[in-house]
Amino acid sequence: MSVWNLILESNTFNFIVLVIIIAFLMKKVNAGTALENIKNTIIKRLNDSKAEREKALSELKTAEKAVENLDNEIKEHYDLTAKNVDGVIKQTEANTENQIAHIAKNAENAIENEEKQISAQILKNTAEKALLTAKDIIAAKLKEHPELHEKYINEAIEDIDKVKI
Repeated sequence: MSVWNLILESNTFNFIVLVIIIAFLMKKVNAGTALENIKNTIIKRLNDSKAEREKALSELKTAEKAVENLDNEIKEHYDLTAKNVDGVIKQTEANTENQIAHIAKNAENAIENEEKQISAQILKNTAEKALLTAKDIIAAKLKEHPELHEKYINEAIEDIDKVKI
């Protein structure tokens, strides 16, 4: 029995028993296949990571190329916008000047027309007053000299005879 106790207590025996248990468990659990699956999964993830890294680098290069001329494009866009704004300002100024000239011309025409209307009204009023005054003078002379009345009638008849219809 002492040999048996010695074997049971020795590290070598314990190690052999542990190896047998682990081998049994590995066969039972199919650890080789599980380890292979884990290894394949890790390899796949590494390959996927490499592909993603390459894709990201490619996208980075594309973005860098797109941004490469961004300053020039911004400057060109700014210059074009400034040029368009200048054109709009000049056009607006020209339109405003034309409108001012047009309004001034219309104002001059309106003043001219108003002056003509006032002049015509003054002439009409003056003519009416002159006729009334002439009528009053003629009526007064005819009252003072009734013989002139007959003379003017005869002259009017002669003038009518001269104008033959």
